[in-house]
Amino acid sequence: MASQNMATARDKTGKIYKIRELLESKFEQEYEAEQRLIQMELEMQGKEANELMMTCDDEDPFEDTGDATIGDVLKILSSMSGQIGQLHRKMDHIQKEVEDVSIRVLRVEKKLGTTLATLEQVKDAVALGENAAGADAGEPPFEFDPVANEEQLNELDYRLATDSTYQSNLTNWLNKKILGEEPNGRLVEAMDLVFRREFLPLCSWKGRGKPGETKIPMSAQTHIMKLFTALGSNRFIAITDAFVAKFFLKKLPHAKDRLHVKRKNVTLANRPNSRPDSTQVQEYEVL
Repeated sequence: MASQNMATARDKTGKIYKIRELLESKFEQEYEAEQRLIQMELEMQGKEANELMMTCDDEDPFEDTGDATIGDVLKILSSMSGQIGQLHRKMDHIQKEVEDVSIRVLRVEKKLGTTLATLEQVKDAVALGENAAGADAGEPPFEFDPVANEEQLNELDYRLATDSTYQSNLTNWLNKKILGEEPNGRLVEAMDLVFRREFLPLCSWKGRGKPGETKIPMSAQTHIMKLFTALGSNRFIAITDAFVAKFFLKKLPHAKDRLHVKRKNVTLANRPNSRPDSTQVQEYEVL
């Protein structure tokens, strides 16, 4: 009963302790049932053994048999030998059943121990979750507005170069938003999160456009490109700066066309297989 009142900051509802009590009660009932089974089997087998012994006692080999022949004596001895052998087999059977029941009891005890250990882990996880929630509650959520002009582009690149805390927060925030696993897909998602679509047609990789047209050189934003290198990598592939450069060389000339393309929402259900084959790994490393 004491555990019902132990709801602390780790488990404000007390549900974990109630679950623990229910499990302890269940395993205690199973343990008591096993013990009763052992007792009943021992009593039944003991009763059978006593009856067998009484059967043996009914035939007294030293009883005065009068004119008993040697054949009669041998018959009595043979009968007694068979009954003794039967008694031994009964005792062996009893011993085996006791061992089997003992093994079942040990399994119940092991299961109970494992369950209690799991409950302790659950309590620790709940405590960590509540502590993390409390810590997050004390800090304002990270916010980021997509780049909409050249001034904001230069400001972002400078801040990534000089503010490691901001760089870490932005990287973590973007990684939480990006659901894809394949590097090209991750870079597309990152591009839509970091830049406004209306801004990208003003950019090219080296700043060159049509004759007489000057564009914003994306290659000059070295720290933003390093950010994309980190975002495009996944658990199995670490992409290179050359891979990111090739990505922007391919995407920026078509940035105006993407203004009219509906953005595709990537979900956990429709994202591609996260583990690439070896040829993909080699391709990304060579680029």
